Amino acid sequence: MPRSPVFWFRTTIILFLIVLLSQVTSIYLPVILSLVLVFMLNPIVDRCCRIPCLFGRGELPRSVGILLAFVLTGAGFFAIAAFILLPFIREFNEFVVDLPRLLKKLQILMIGLQQQASLIEIPDNVRDLVNQGIAKATAFSVDLAQRIVNAVFSFASQVVELVVVPVLSYYLLKDWRSLHSGFINAFSPSIRNHLRSVLGDMGSVISGYIQGQLIISLIMGVLVFIGMVAMGVSYPLVLGLLAALTEAIPVVGPVIGAVPAIVLAFLISPELAVKVILFYIVIQQVENHLIVPKIMGHSIDLHPILVVVSLLIGASLYGVVGMIVAVPVAALLQVLTRHLWYYNER
Repeated sequence: MPRSPVFWFRTTIILFLIVLLSQVTSIYLPVILSLVLVFMLNPIVDRCCRIPCLFGRGELPRSVGILLAFVLTGAGFFAIAAFILLPFIREFNEFVVDLPRLLKKLQILMIGLQQQASLIEIPDNVRDLVNQGIAKATAFSVDLAQRIVNAVFSFASQVVELVVVPVLSYYLLKDWRSLHSGFINAFSPSIRNHLRSVLGDMGSVISGYIQGQLIISLIMGVLVFIGMVAMGVSYPLVLGLLAALTEAIPVVGPVIGAVPAIVLAFLISPELAVKVILFYIVIQQVENHLIVPKIMGHSIDLHPILVVVSLLIGASLYGVVGMIVAVPVAALLQVLTRHLWYYNER
């Protein structure tokens, strides 16, 4: 049966959009940040819209509710900037200035460990393994610190592109329902109800994941900051923010965030490094058994094997960014597969 002209027209449009999106990778960051902001602000906008209107009957218009949500969020960010961000910038500048000295001290300590290990009567092959491990640990620590600094400056260089984020977020919040309906109406009436169900489930998964992940990251960042201050580890604000950021990477993220804290503690004393290791082990147990089940619930219903496999795939394709988006993408694919697999039966 020959295909109709409408089919070929739609196929051409879809292929054109795929090719276009593969070429304009620079828009991914502002678009993703806009979507994250939309999922964050949408509950606030809904609550603001339920406020009674002072100049008439009914509730506030959605555009006014969005602006009010932006004002409230801006006030929150201003408070964060005044009490957290400015001290963090000062501490981060001190960290950048002090980084060469810290790296030099770390290299000296590692050389000392290698010399001490060479004095111990152990087989040559075991000694070689120990030396290789120490050398790799040193290289990993130095590379990790450099990557963190480079990532911060790279993100700062894209501030101009991020100006469009509030504008794009505003129109997504304002016209989300009409955009949603227009997308569904572009398909055949026979599949619209099913498509509406698929999009609803996918929206619930992403919304629950983003909101839960932000709360968990905030809690873990605060806990790490308090712990580092209590134990006297240098640069607690930097380490707290690093812990909050690495929480976005499931499974391996907390381990990555713990490495700089352990290294900084080791530069002070080995005993302090042991205390920091124990501290991170304790808070990870608290997170896994108390915080995540209470906050995240079942928004991401993925088996641990699928989580690990998706992380490996994301890391091999897109590095750290791939690891961050791997789990939510895998959850969306699971929702899509579940709906399509039993489509004919329904």
